[in-house]
Amino acid sequence: MYLHRRQFVIGPQQFIFNKTWKGCQLNDSTWVSYCPDLRVTQAKDASERNWHILGLAIETLTEKLSPENEITRTQTDHVPNLYSSWAGRWILVGNKQLHLDASGLLGCFYGKDSKGQVWASSSAALLAQILFPNQAPTIDPRRLSYEIGISWYTPPRSRFEGISRLLPSQVLDLQSGQVRPRPLMPEICFERDYDDIIQQIQQILVTTLKRLAKISPELWLGLTAGYDSRLMLALSRVAQIKVKPFTRIAARMSVSDRLLPPQLANTCGYPHTFLYRKQRFPERQALVDAHSGGQISVGDAEPFVWGDRDSLKGIAFGGHGFAIASGFYKLRELPETLDNAAEGAKQIAALFQEQPNSTAKVGLQEWLTWILAHPEPHLDWRDRFFIEQRQAGWLSTKEQIYDLMDLERFPILNCALLYSLLLSIPVEQRLNSQIQTALLRQISPDLMSYPFNPNDFYFSLWQIITAKADNLPAYLFGKAVGKFRYFLRSLAL
Repeated sequence: MYLHRRQFVIGPQQFIFNKTWKGCQLNDSTWVSYCPDLRVTQAKDASERNWHILGLAIETLTEKLSPENEITRTQTDHVPNLYSSWAGRWILVGNKQLHLDASGLLGCFYGKDSKGQVWASSSAALLAQILFPNQAPTIDPRRLSYEIGISWYTPPRSRFEGISRLLPSQVLDLQSGQVRPRPLMPEICFERDYDDIIQQIQQILVTTLKRLAKISPELWLGLTAGYDSRLMLALSRVAQIKVKPFTRIAARMSVSDRLLPPQLANTCGYPHTFLYRKQRFPERQALVDAHSGGQISVGDAEPFVWGDRDSLKGIAFGGHGFAIASGFYKLRELPETLDNAAEGAKQIAALFQEQPNSTAKVGLQEWLTWILAHPEPHLDWRDRFFIEQRQAGWLSTKEQIYDLMDLERFPILNCALLYSLLLSIPVEQRLNSQIQTALLRQISPDLMSYPFNPNDFYFSLWQIITAKADNLPAYLFGKAVGKFRYFLRSLAL
């Protein structure tokens, strides 16, 4: 476990963080430097132009080859048309431009040095060292709080003045430092046949799982009592791949998350593993701060500080991302139409209970100004918030922390084509996990016999006590804290 693991830097010259880092020249004016633990794939397109894929991208359509093989038979100008069907966490660099994955989960920060030269990196901390070598950068004074307020620095802003964060709807010109718009996803079409969409979603996910299994012989699936991870379990069985379902034990976890995952895994023929918190590593907090540039809350970093997944090797995946279909619940309280960026930023900040003078509003206003200038046909701006703020702002920073671990995380749902299919289903048919339910009924009706996220009191008193025997005091304390927080928020509203 070491600082800036799996990170990259792109600039006018090679950047050497330590003696293990590698570098290659992209063209006459641009170098990419990277940690050797970061996956890097190179390919020449049909016009003999070089392209680099940083991170892991998997083609989700059965009729297509791997991303690098598709690039080799595609002309330069058409290469960007390939990646809407790529899943994963990746950056595509070529033709003097940088492209993000579907929701920017392998993030990119960028800025200019004192000579006006453009630099870009997955690490805001490394970029700050490069751009401000002789002075401390000006930082955003806002303190990030876990589960309260907006717990991320709102793109296109970062924590550092003079460093921007690339939005998923933008492409970065590595020569000028300018950005241009790109479609977030293929066309959203409400006239598509519902059953056909469900079938396409299933095929995409099964294909992705099969190809992921060929990359790593050891696949881990985080399993809960909810809809998303249960669907991933069912799809793994359909794909006929080996997975290792696991559940992290925490003091405040529900009884259902403790009791149901082993039964679900057993029904699908997989052994289940519990991961117990045994020791906290407080020294890791300093590593988190240095690695992220202070861009993550203490609470969001806790699973890493506790070493929850330290024992796992290989690749882990889960069902996170379906919230784009269900609708990010907070934003549904805001108006359906957005006319004014400043007012919209104010409304979002108030909804998240940010202070009236919160600097989060600055980034939000810049983002809203951008999306008003570059709208996506048929894409609700509140769903776009999930992609470009919640995913690209919050989740991307969390994923960067997990780059420090041996375990590699793969966001299987992070695919532009999949997003367009999910959002082509009318809202009334995709809320409340209806899509996951439809898929489960179709491919694994046996898993429907188990309840989804039932209340603790669905179980008997003996089951509750047995499930919480290891940490009953902490569990009761957590319940009390949760009720108290709810009471305080009610008073604030």
